[in-house]
Amino acid sequence: MDSKFQKNFCLKYKNISINIIVKKNKLSRNYKFTFDKKNLRGLVSIPKYVDFNEGLTFARENAEWIYKQVISFSPLIFIENNTNIIFEGRTKKIIFENNANTNVFIERKNIIIKAKDGKHKIILRDWMKKRTLSILENIIESYSKALKVHVKKIRLSSSYNYWGYCNSAGVISINWRLIFAPLEVMHYIVAHELSHLIEFNHSDKFWHQVESLCPDYKNQIKWLKKNDNYLYRVRFD
Repeated sequence: MDSKFQKNFCLKYKNISINIIVKKNKLSRNYKFTFDKKNLRGLVSIPKYVDFNEGLTFARENAEWIYKQVISFSPLIFIENNTNIIFEGRTKKIIFENNANTNVFIERKNIIIKAKDGKHKIILRDWMKKRTLSILENIIESYSKALKVHVKKIRLSSSYNYWGYCNSAGVISINWRLIFAPLEVMHYIVAHELSHLIEFNHSDKFWHQVESLCPDYKNQIKWLKKNDNYLYRVRFD
C-alpha cells in the first residue's frame, strides 16, 4: 500500500514483472537495494528527501541483479499431493490420504499425511517443525555438554534472513527450514551458534571451536551457499 513513506512499483525486465517497494528512510543517506526472499520482490531504501521515482530509477539501474535474485527462486515448490521435495537431504514424495485419524509418517521414499477436511498441509508443517525441534534438542544437548555451555531456551525460526541466532542469555534460535537440508547442515548451524556462546566473533579461535564439534563444517558451508535458496523455495501456501 502506497503512503507518504512508501510506494509500490512494477519493474518489467526480460519478460518478467518484478514488484519493487521504494521506502523513504529518515536515517538513510544512501540508496540501498535488497531482496525480499519471502515475497520475491525488491526493496529500495532511499533518503527521506529523495523522490520515489529516483528510487525506481536506482532499481532499473540494478535490474539485472534483482532479476537474478528472482530467477534463483524459480520455480517455487508448493506442497501438494504428489509433490517431490528434499527432506533431511533425501528426495521424498508427499502423499495426502483422507483419513479421520490424523497421522504423519515416513514410508520408504514417501511422507504420508493422513488427515481430513483438507488439513494435510497444516498437519505436515506442524509435524515438520516438531521433528526439527526434536532433532535440535538432541544435537544441542550433545554439543552443549561438549562445550560446557548452558542453553536456556531453544526456539524455531521462520526467518528468511538467517539460519541461526543466539544471544548471551543462552537463547538459541534455529530456522526450521533446515529440515529440508542434510542433517549434517543442521549440525553445523548448531555448532556455529553454540560456539558463539563462548566466542562472540568469527576469530580463528571461534572456528577452531566449531571444528571441534563439526570437523567437516566447511563442506556444510559450501552446501548452504550452493543450495540455500532451495530451502526457501519450498512453500506451504
